Amino acid sequence: MIKANIKVDLLRKTISRLVKAAPSRRTASTPSDPIARLILAFLEYDCDEARASNAERKFLDNMVDYNELRVTPAIELAALLGVRYPFAESRCSALHRTLQSIFDREHQMRLDRLKEMKKTEIRPYFQSLAGITPYVEAAVCLDAFTVPAAPIDTKLLLWLISKEVLPEGTELKTAQQVIEKHLKAAEAADFFHGSRKELDGWSPKSWPQVAKAYSPILAPPPIEAPAPVEDPKKDPKKPEPAKDSKPKPVATPAKKK
Repeated sequence: MIKANIKVDLLRKTISRLVKAAPSRRTASTPSDPIARLILAFLEYDCDEARASNAERKFLDNMVDYNELRVTPAIELAALLGVRYPFAESRCSALHRTLQSIFDREHQMRLDRLKEMKKTEIRPYFQSLAGITPYVEAAVCLDAFTVPAAPIDTKLLLWLISKEVLPEGTELKTAQQVIEKHLKAAEAADFFHGSRKELDGWSPKSWPQVAKAYSPILAPPPIEAPAPVEDPKKDPKKPEPAKDSKPKPVATPAKKK
Protein backbone atom coordinates (compact mmCIF):
# COMPACT_ATOMS: atom_id res chain seq x y z
CA MET A 1 0.00 0.00 0.00
CA ILE A 2 1.30 3.51 -0.86
CA LYS A 3 2.00 5.58 2.25
CA ALA A 4 0.70 8.74 0.54
CA ASN A 5 -2.78 7.17 0.45
CA ILE A 6 -3.02 7.16 4.25
CA LYS A 7 -4.40 10.32 5.82
CA VAL A 8 -2.16 10.36 8.88
CA ASP A 9 -3.92 13.24 10.66
CA LEU A 10 -7.33 11.60 10.22
CA LEU A 11 -5.88 8.26 11.30
CA ARG A 12 -4.50 9.74 14.53
CA LYS A 13 -7.79 11.51 15.29
CA THR A 14 -9.70 8.27 14.74
CA ILE A 15 -7.34 6.32 16.98
CA SER A 16 -7.76 8.98 19.69
CA ARG A 17 -11.55 8.80 19.31
CA LEU A 18 -11.60 5.02 19.75
CA VAL A 19 -9.21 5.17 22.72
CA LYS A 20 -11.55 7.65 24.46
CA ALA A 21 -14.54 5.38 23.68
CA ALA A 22 -13.14 2.61 25.87
CA PRO A 23 -15.47 1.74 28.76
CA SER A 24 -14.30 3.18 32.08
CA ARG A 25 -14.97 -0.11 33.80
CA ARG A 26 -14.38 -3.14 31.70
CA THR A 27 -16.57 -6.10 32.46
CA ALA A 28 -15.02 -9.34 33.66
CA SER A 29 -15.97 -10.97 30.35
CA THR A 30 -12.34 -10.88 29.22
CA PRO A 31 -10.81 -14.15 30.45
CA SER A 32 -7.21 -14.23 31.61
CA ASP A 33 -6.58 -17.86 30.60
CA PRO A 34 -4.91 -17.80 27.15
CA ILE A 35 -6.92 -20.75 25.75
CA ALA A 36 -10.21 -19.28 26.98
CA ARG A 37 -9.28 -15.91 25.50
CA LEU A 38 -8.34 -17.54 22.22
CA ILE A 39 -11.68 -19.34 21.96
CA LEU A 40 -13.61 -16.16 22.71
CA ALA A 41 -11.51 -14.23 20.19
CA PHE A 42 -12.46 -16.73 17.49
CA LEU A 43 -16.13 -16.22 18.37
CA GLU A 44 -16.14 -12.42 18.61
CA TYR A 45 -14.40 -11.18 15.47
CA ASP A 46 -16.84 -9.66 12.95
CA CYS A 47 -19.61 -10.30 15.49
CA ASP A 48 -21.38 -8.34 18.22
CA GLU A 49 -20.63 -8.88 21.91
CA ALA A 50 -24.01 -10.40 22.82
CA ARG A 51 -23.86 -13.17 20.22
CA ALA A 52 -20.20 -13.92 20.96
CA SER A 53 -20.93 -14.29 24.69
CA ASN A 54 -23.92 -16.51 23.96
CA ALA A 55 -21.81 -18.68 21.63
CA GLU A 56 -19.08 -19.01 24.25
CA ARG A 57 -21.69 -20.16 26.78
CA LYS A 58 -22.94 -22.81 24.32
CA PHE A 59 -19.43 -24.18 23.92
CA LEU A 60 -18.88 -24.30 27.68
CA ASP A 61 -22.24 -25.98 28.31
CA ASN A 62 -21.69 -28.68 25.66
CA MET A 63 -17.98 -29.45 26.15
CA VAL A 64 -16.31 -31.16 29.09
CA ASP A 65 -13.00 -29.40 28.56
CA TYR A 66 -10.79 -27.77 25.91
CA ASN A 67 -9.59 -31.15 24.73
CA GLU A 68 -13.12 -32.23 23.84
CA LEU A 69 -13.54 -28.95 21.99
CA ARG A 70 -10.35 -29.70 20.07
CA VAL A 71 -11.52 -33.12 18.86
CA THR A 72 -15.11 -32.12 18.10
CA PRO A 73 -15.70 -31.88 14.32
CA ALA A 74 -15.81 -28.28 13.14
CA ILE A 75 -19.15 -28.87 11.45
CA GLU A 76 -20.64 -29.84 14.83
CA LEU A 77 -19.25 -26.69 16.44
CA ALA A 78 -20.78 -24.63 13.65
CA ALA A 79 -24.12 -26.36 14.26
CA LEU A 80 -23.93 -25.27 17.91
CA LEU A 81 -23.51 -21.66 16.79
CA GLY A 82 -26.48 -21.86 14.44
CA VAL A 83 -26.99 -21.02 10.77
CA ARG A 84 -27.35 -17.28 11.46
CA TYR A 85 -24.01 -16.93 13.21
CA PRO A 86 -21.68 -15.00 10.87
CA PHE A 87 -19.08 -17.15 9.12
CA ALA A 88 -19.78 -20.06 11.50
CA GLU A 89 -18.13 -22.79 9.42
CA SER A 90 -14.97 -20.87 8.53
CA ARG A 91 -14.39 -19.63 12.08
CA CYS A 92 -14.99 -23.08 13.65
CA SER A 93 -12.70 -24.71 11.13
CA ALA A 94 -9.96 -22.15 11.87
CA LEU A 95 -10.51 -22.57 15.63
CA HIS A 96 -10.06 -26.31 15.33
CA ARG A 97 -6.83 -25.93 13.37
CA THR A 98 -5.42 -23.55 15.96
CA LEU A 99 -6.34 -25.74 18.92
CA GLN A 100 -4.80 -28.75 17.18
CA SER A 101 -1.67 -26.76 16.42
CA ILE A 102 -1.35 -25.83 20.11
CA PHE A 103 -1.80 -29.47 21.14
CA ASP A 104 0.82 -30.63 18.65
CA ARG A 105 3.35 -28.26 20.21
CA GLU A 106 2.45 -28.43 23.90
CA HIS A 107 1.03 -32.00 24.07
CA GLN A 108 -1.73 -30.58 26.24
CA MET A 109 -4.39 -27.88 26.06
CA ARG A 110 -2.49 -25.45 28.27
CA LEU A 111 -0.13 -22.57 27.55
CA ASP A 112 1.66 -22.33 30.90
CA ARG A 113 5.03 -22.47 29.15
CA LEU A 114 4.40 -19.11 27.52
CA LYS A 115 4.40 -17.36 30.92
CA GLU A 116 8.14 -18.04 31.11
CA MET A 117 8.81 -16.68 27.63
CA LYS A 118 9.92 -13.14 26.85
CA LYS A 119 7.14 -10.81 25.65
CA THR A 120 8.95 -10.40 22.35
CA GLU A 121 8.63 -14.17 21.79
CA ILE A 122 4.94 -14.52 22.64
CA ARG A 123 3.42 -12.83 19.63
CA PRO A 124 5.53 -14.72 17.06
CA TYR A 125 4.42 -17.94 18.78
CA PHE A 126 0.74 -17.17 18.20
CA GLN A 127 1.31 -15.80 14.71
CA SER A 128 2.89 -19.11 13.69
CA LEU A 129 -0.08 -21.23 14.79
CA ALA A 130 -2.17 -22.86 12.06
CA GLY A 131 -5.56 -21.25 11.46
CA ILE A 132 -4.78 -18.11 13.48
CA THR A 133 -6.00 -14.70 12.28
CA PRO A 134 -4.52 -11.22 12.93
CA TYR A 135 -7.44 -10.36 15.20
CA VAL A 136 -7.22 -13.52 17.31
CA GLU A 137 -3.47 -13.47 17.88
CA ALA A 138 -3.52 -9.77 18.76
CA ALA A 139 -6.49 -10.14 21.15
CA VAL A 140 -4.87 -13.05 23.02
CA CYS A 141 -1.47 -11.37 23.26
CA LEU A 142 -3.04 -8.12 24.48
CA ASP A 143 -5.56 -9.43 27.00
CA ALA A 144 -3.82 -12.57 28.27
CA PHE A 145 -0.17 -11.45 28.17
CA THR A 146 -0.38 -7.60 28.09
CA VAL A 147 1.66 -7.56 24.88
CA PRO A 148 0.81 -4.35 22.95
CA ALA A 149 -1.17 -5.19 19.81
CA ALA A 150 -4.10 -3.91 17.74
CA PRO A 151 -6.77 -6.55 17.09
CA ILE A 152 -8.26 -5.67 13.69
CA ASP A 153 -11.10 -7.69 12.20
CA THR A 154 -12.84 -7.22 8.86
CA LYS A 155 -15.64 -5.22 10.48
CA LEU A 156 -13.25 -2.62 11.91
CA LEU A 157 -11.30 -2.52 8.66
CA LEU A 158 -14.45 -1.81 6.63
CA TRP A 159 -15.45 0.87 9.15
CA LEU A 160 -12.06 2.58 8.82
CA ILE A 161 -12.38 2.45 5.02
CA SER A 162 -15.92 3.88 5.17
CA LYS A 163 -14.55 6.80 7.22
CA GLU A 164 -11.77 7.26 4.62
CA VAL A 165 -9.17 6.61 7.31
CA LEU A 166 -7.69 3.81 5.19
CA PRO A 167 -7.90 3.49 1.40
CA GLU A 168 -10.00 0.95 -0.46
CA GLY A 169 -8.32 -2.40 -0.94
CA THR A 170 -6.32 -2.28 2.30
CA GLU A 171 -5.60 -5.79 3.52
CA LEU A 172 -6.25 -6.87 7.10
CA LYS A 173 -2.61 -7.47 8.02
CA THR A 174 -1.57 -4.16 6.46
CA ALA A 175 -4.26 -2.29 8.39
CA GLN A 176 -3.03 -3.87 11.62
CA GLN A 177 0.54 -2.81 10.93
CA VAL A 178 -0.50 0.76 10.11
CA ILE A 179 -2.61 1.10 13.27
CA GLU A 180 0.11 -0.35 15.50
CA LYS A 181 2.66 2.04 14.02
CA HIS A 182 0.59 5.06 15.10
CA LEU A 183 -0.73 3.58 18.37
CA LYS A 184 1.05 4.04 21.69
CA ALA A 185 1.69 0.84 23.64
CA ALA A 186 -0.14 2.20 26.68
CA GLU A 187 -3.22 2.93 24.53
CA ALA A 188 -3.48 -0.50 22.91
CA ALA A 189 -5.98 -1.98 25.37
CA ASP A 190 -8.20 1.13 25.33
CA PHE A 191 -8.10 1.25 21.54
CA PHE A 192 -9.16 -2.38 21.32
CA HIS A 193 -12.04 -2.22 23.77
CA GLY A 194 -13.05 1.24 22.61
CA SER A 195 -13.31 0.06 19.01
CA ARG A 196 -15.39 -2.95 20.10
CA LYS A 197 -17.78 -0.66 21.96
CA GLU A 198 -17.95 1.91 19.15
CA LEU A 199 -18.72 -0.67 16.44
CA ASP A 200 -20.96 -2.99 18.44
CA GLY A 201 -24.13 -1.80 16.69
CA TRP A 202 -22.54 -1.04 13.32
CA SER A 203 -22.55 -3.35 10.32
CA PRO A 204 -21.16 -2.86 6.79
CA LYS A 205 -23.49 -2.77 3.81
CA SER A 206 -21.81 -5.85 2.36
CA TRP A 207 -19.26 -8.37 3.56
CA PRO A 208 -16.45 -9.75 1.41
CA GLN A 209 -16.53 -13.41 0.49
CA VAL A 210 -14.84 -15.58 3.12
CA ALA A 211 -13.17 -18.75 1.95
CA LYS A 212 -13.84 -21.83 4.05
CA ALA A 213 -10.70 -22.76 5.96
CA TYR A 214 -9.71 -26.39 5.57
CA SER A 215 -9.98 -28.51 8.69
CA PRO A 216 -8.89 -32.17 8.82
CA ILE A 217 -11.76 -32.95 11.18
CA LEU A 218 -14.61 -31.53 9.15
CA ALA A 219 -17.36 -33.97 8.20
CA PRO A 220 -16.08 -36.32 5.47
CA PRO A 221 -17.51 -35.90 1.97
CA PRO A 222 -20.26 -38.33 0.94
CA ILE A 223 -19.04 -41.54 -0.64
CA GLU A 224 -20.21 -41.76 -4.22
CA ALA A 225 -20.83 -45.11 -5.90
CA PRO A 226 -18.41 -45.82 -8.76
CA ALA A 227 -19.80 -45.25 -12.22
CA PRO A 228 -20.67 -48.47 -14.07
CA VAL A 229 -18.12 -49.61 -16.65
CA GLU A 230 -19.63 -49.72 -20.12
CA ASP A 231 -19.10 -52.70 -22.40
CA PRO A 232 -17.10 -51.48 -25.42
CA LYS A 233 -18.80 -54.10 -27.64
CA LYS A 234 -22.28 -52.87 -26.78
CA ASP A 235 -23.94 -50.51 -29.24
CA PRO A 236 -24.97 -47.40 -27.22
CA LYS A 237 -27.73 -46.56 -29.74
CA LYS A 238 -29.39 -49.97 -29.53
CA PRO A 239 -31.54 -50.31 -26.41
CA GLU A 240 -31.29 -53.51 -24.43
CA PRO A 241 -34.36 -55.78 -24.49
CA ALA A 242 -36.39 -55.77 -21.32
CA LYS A 243 -35.51 -58.64 -19.05
CA ASP A 244 -38.39 -60.84 -17.83
CA SER A 245 -38.09 -61.90 -14.23
CA LYS A 246 -39.60 -65.34 -15.04
CA PRO A 247 -37.57 -67.74 -17.22
CA LYS A 248 -39.25 -68.68 -20.51
CA PRO A 249 -40.11 -72.42 -20.97
CA VAL A 250 -37.90 -74.26 -23.40
CA ALA A 251 -39.85 -75.93 -26.28
CA THR A 252 -39.17 -79.67 -26.64
CA PRO A 253 -39.54 -81.46 -30.05
CA ALA A 254 -42.61 -83.67 -30.41
CA LYS A 255 -42.06 -87.44 -30.41
CA LYS A 256 -42.79 -89.33 -33.69
CA LYS A 257 -45.49 -91.98 -33.50
